[in-house]
Formats: sequence, C-alpha cells, structure tokens
Amino acid sequence: MNTLDRAAARLTTWRWFPYALAALLSLVAVWFGLDLWHLDWRVPLYYTGDALAVGSHFKTIIETGWFTHQPDLGAPYGQFYNDYPQADNLHFIAASVLRVFTSDFGALMNISFVIGFPLAAVTAVWFLRLVGVSRTLSVALGVAFSIAPYHFIKGEGHLFLAAYFVVPLALGILYLVATGQPVWSRRILSRRNLATVGILVLLGTASSYYSVFVALVLAVAGLAKLWQTHAWRRFFGAAAAGLVIAFTMFLNLLPDLIYRLANGANEAVLVRSPPEAELYSFKIASLLLPVPGHRFAPFANLRQLYDTYYPLPSEAPALGLIAAAGFVALIVFAVYFLLTAGKTRWRAPRSYVRTLSVLSGLTLVAFLFGTVGGLSTLLSFVDFPIRSWNRIAILIAMLALAAVGLLLDRAVRSVMRRAERRAAARDASALDAASGYGGIGASAASAARPRRRWLVAVPLAVLLMVLAVWDQIPPIDHAARAATVASFDSDEAFTKQVEQTVASGCLLYQLPYIAFPESPPVNGATDADELRPFLHSTDLRWSAGGIKGRAPVDEVGALASLPVPALVMALKGIDACGIVVDRAAYADGGAAVVDQLESVTGDAASSFDSPDGRFSFIRTVP
Repeated sequence: MNTLDRAAARLTTWRWFPYALAALLSLVAVWFGLDLWHLDWRVPLYYTGDALAVGSHFKTIIETGWFTHQPDLGAPYGQFYNDYPQADNLHFIAASVLRVFTSDFGALMNISFVIGFPLAAVTAVWFLRLVGVSRTLSVALGVAFSIAPYHFIKGEGHLFLAAYFVVPLALGILYLVATGQPVWSRRILSRRNLATVGILVLLGTASSYYSVFVALVLAVAGLAKLWQTHAWRRFFGAAAAGLVIAFTMFLNLLPDLIYRLANGANEAVLVRSPPEAELYSFKIASLLLPVPGHRFAPFANLRQLYDTYYPLPSEAPALGLIAAAGFVALIVFAVYFLLTAGKTRWRAPRSYVRTLSVLSGLTLVAFLFGTVGGLSTLLSFVDFPIRSWNRIAILIAMLALAAVGLLLDRAVRSVMRRAERRAAARDASALDAASGYGGIGASAASAARPRRRWLVAVPLAVLLMVLAVWDQIPPIDHAARAATVASFDSDEAFTKQVEQTVASGCLLYQLPYIAFPESPPVNGATDADELRPFLHSTDLRWSAGGIKGRAPVDEVGALASLPVPALVMALKGIDACGIVVDRAAYADGGAAVVDQLESVTGDAASSFDSPDGRFSFIRTVP
C-alpha cells in the first residue's frame, strides 16, 4: 500500500469515526443513566399499560415467528391482529431476528429498546453533518438526540415510536427538497436513488406516524420550492418521494387489507374521534417546559403543576433544555427573517443563512401541524386517521438540535478568530522587537500557528453531553423498578402454579371482561392487564386478548355479564377448566365474585391467589 492509499484509508476511517463514537457514547449514557448493569433483563423496564401488549406481540413472535395470530389469546377463537391494521412491520422483523438470541419476551423488549439509542445517535450525526454541523458537535448533539426526553416518555409502551432513528434520515430527504437539491438521479441504479428509496422504504416500514408527518411536511416543502423556483422537475421529485412512502405503507398494510376483504371490516377497532386531534396535540409551553420527573426538584414541580392544572397536557411532550433553546432560536430567526424580508445584516455566508432559514421553515411547518388548533384540526374535519399529533415533536427536536450545532459552530469559529488575531498581534510584537520587520514577522507567525478549534469544540461538546444526560435521562426510581420486578415475579409464579394445577391446553376464562384493545380502564385495570398471565404461560389458553368487534370474541366476552351460576354452566360449553379473576378490577378487591365462584364450583380447596394477591384462580372442572 503506497502513501496515497494509506492516507485514503485513514481518511475513510476518520469519516466513520464520529458515527461509531456517537453510538458508543449514547450506549454508555443510557447504560449508566438507567443503571443497566443491575437490570434483570428478563423483566421489561416497563410492565404496565401498552408495554404489556408489546410484550404479547414479542411473545407471539418468539412462539410463531410473526405477531398477527396468537391462538392462545381470545380463546377459543384466537387473536387475529390483522383486525388492527398497522404498517410498523420493521420492528416485528427485527424481533423475528433477535428471537434467535433469546426466548424471553422481556429480554427481547429490553434489547430492542436499548438498541434504539445508538441507532438514533448514528442517524442524527448523519443529518447534522448533512446540514453542516462540525464533526465534534455532531457527535455531542447526536447523543443528545438519542436520549431525547421523548425516548423515555414513550418507553417500551410505545416501543416502536421510541425507535425514532428513522426520523433524521427522513429529515435529510426533507432538507434536500427544501434546499432545492436533487433526491433522485437519472441513472436508475445510482447511489443517490438507492439511498433515497432505502430511506423512504425504511421510514414507511418503521412508523405510520412518522411516515405521515414526513409526507405532510414534504408536501409543504415541495410546494414552497415550486412556488419559489418554478422548477417542476424538483417538485415531481418530491412528489415521487411521497409516493414511495405511501406505496411502502400500502405494502405493509396489504395483509391486513386482504384479511379485511376475506372476513369483513371490523368497525370496532381504530375508532377515532375528530376532537382527539386537539386532545393529543401539543402547546408551545409543553415543548419548552422541563421534562416530567426531572431530577432537579423545582423543574419537576413546575412540570407537574402544568400537567396537573393546565388543560390538554397531551402526552407530556418536552424537548429538553438544549433542543428547547434551538427551537426558540429557530422561531426567533424565522420572525427576524420574515420581518426583514430576508435582507438580514448578519455577516454570515449565504449558505449558512439559507440552512438556518430552511430549518426554521421546516420547524414552523411541523409546529403548525402539531400545535393545538393547528393544521391537524383542519385535517380532522375530513376524518384523518392520525390523532396523536404531539408526536411530531421528535422531528422538531432534531431540527432544533441542528440549529444549536450551527450556531455553536459559528460561535466557536468566532472565538478562535479573535484568539488567533490576538496571538498574531503578540507574535508580531515579539518579532518586531527582535527583527524590526513587523509585516514579515506577523505574516510568518500567522502562517506558523495551527488552527486548534478542537481546544474549544471538544470541551463544549462534553458540556453539551453532560447537560443532556443530566436534563434528559430521568432519575432511576429504584422503588418503582423493584415493584415492577415483584409484580413480574408474582405473575410468573401464579401462572406456573396454574399450569401445574390444570391440564395442558386448558382454557382459562378471565374476569372481568375488558374488550381489547383500547377500552377504558375498569377500576384502574386496563385491557392490557388481562394479558399478564398469558405472558408467562407456555401451554394454556386465555379468554382475554381477542380483538373486539368479532362475534366469536364478543360472545365469549359477554358471558362475563351472566350471574355466577349461569356463567359456570356456560363455561362448560367452551371447555373452560378454570377462571382467573383480576381482583384489581373490582372495587371490593374481587372478594364477592371469588366467594360466589368458590361457592358455586364447590372447590374452594383448589383455589389460590397470586403472591401479590392480584389474581385468583378457581377451578371449574375437577
């Protein structure tokens, strides 16, 4: 290998170094921030609410290879998740691959959650470099994006939304369109075309929400650029990108559409009310206020006060201090740019001003879609399927962090220029005194002095990462984590005891009946709570978890409304061998219904409770 080849190899290695470093630092931050050293990996970090439904998907994938059909839920009919259409198949594909390494649904959830951090850091660095942020600050801000408050607020309950690593890639396409740069090439198999299609297909397969958000902002950016330049070719390129997203989502939804054609539409699922577009939107205050549960008590109290007493808290979106500063800067720049008709007196390169103006414009468009009473409300009038518009905040977070990077880079350059001028003046004075040739001395000193921007940039990057970790990663609640493990262990012990008590393949009828999914809680118990015993079962069938709206599922669920004697008789018709009662769903702790069941079955001696007293088992067949 000659000298040129070695230099090229070093350059290539250095090119990828920021990505690897950002991934490593992100993983280290979350590893220590969440104390993953002491995590029991078989227990999900989140074991409540929607996280239980995610766990059931992963358990189904471990057992069957895919998530759409689980014969042991909604028994005796089974759970057919094609009734609940979704295009987020990328995460199920990843789970199908990762199941090779573990057969524990909890470990699979935790691994998937943790992997999302370094992936988000890598893609964020790519976007930051695309818009012109320096390598050093790109690493720091990429880490900050990977540990965005949004990541922890969504958690494993909204695991697929928490895996937002596709967002910076999609924003890269938006940025190219908004700046008038081509996203397509004339050569079909060119690197540019493959990259564009790859990003759009990844987006359309990863998240319906992010796909819709990006498609809407893409439409606005494409139209704005057409208005400015009248370049129809660029506009058609943006339209083609939107069509790729739509077609990818269609392909992901195709099995659900085929199922619907074969079995009829299920009108009970995915019921959305137009006013929810405002109920689940955000307000500017919710973006700028500290994150919920902040480690700094005054910040935590302020956020709790706002979310408790002010209307429409939504899903508590928060950008974090760094991104909030970038958001404010972009809004200020947008207003200044508009009021000066774009004729600013800012002494900055035209490309720099253009980049900030594009970031400001994209941020403003995203904000108008996500804010209460904004464009999302207008879309709700035509029965638009999206309701949680606050989730567009993660796009704003990435754009805001890019603005922080650009502004800090310029500040670093300004500091270095002043320092170099002062140093050059000192050197010139010294050479003047020694030689008497000031001009030559100043020039030589300036040429000999290397630019050491990293002396300022590296400490600044470290400061940003420390601030992000302190501000954005929630403090560990050891008591809550211990309670999660205790609840998990109790459910596991109870289910194993049931399995030892009844025959393999036994059908367990669960009380009360809570239609699944998306039903209101019953005395604080959710429809997903009914999945707890199933998650620990290996050879039993469970009546809960069937998709509501199908006659066989609804008919079995309706048995729960019968008087206890009639219920026990009716359960013989579906070959149920026992009943499991979720005591938490009853105001009296389930005491009355358990007493009646034991009295009717006459087999109180075989009944038992879970270790934590939440579930009770009553055998109906000797």
